Amino acid sequence: MTRKRDKKPPFEPGCVPAPGGLLDWRDSQHYDHWQMRPCALCEQPTPMRSHSGEPVHKVFASLII
Repeated sequence: MTRKRDKKPPFEPGCVPAPGGLLDWRDSQHYDHWQMRPCALCEQPTPMRSHSGEPVHKVFASLII
């Protein structure tokens, strides 16, 4: 008997989290291990990526929501 591994649901762009919710930064899709890019708001280098893949510091992404 083989056991199916629970796969992570596919990444879906959009309004995530729901308005008033909190962002979950634990997912590795929010961190680029290979490249620092200029933040979309302050232009300082950051390895963090928003839900849509845009380079942004966590503090700015949290303020926007």
